Amino acid sequence: MFVGTWNWISFLLGLLTLFIGISVLTSGDFAGECVHRSPHSDRGGLGVVDGSICGVRVDDAGIRYRGIFKRVSLPWSEVQSISVDCVGGDGLLEAEMPVVKKADGKDLPILILAGYTSGQPRVNGRVRRQASVMQEALRRANRS
Repeated sequence: MFVGTWNWISFLLGLLTLFIGISVLTSGDFAGECVHRSPHSDRGGLGVVDGSICGVRVDDAGIRYRGIFKRVSLPWSEVQSISVDCVGGDGLLEAEMPVVKKADGKDLPILILAGYTSGQPRVNGRVRRQASVMQEALRRANRS
């Protein structure tokens, strides 16, 4: 399963928020604190779960993308090509991400795998490696 930097950030922030909620719940008088507990522990728990399960799974059947708000399963027969695209401008926050071009002509950007770029040329090695593994799996599926 491929994961991006945002998975780890979401997981760590969720864990921190969950610990804040638990510490508020376990300290002192809970009657007035329950209002504060719920948002922290619920959001924290959601962040821990999302950070753990979001990502992209590539196998012989196809691509399964699990983002924070989107879940897509594509068999190889519905995938035309896989490329790397830039997001952002010429500023500091330029990023690359894999993009799956579907057989119907629509693009599926794999946002959960986006990675920031730096230096010249602006290339994110992790994103390029993940995209090349997906491209190789697509080639193998097309040969079968």
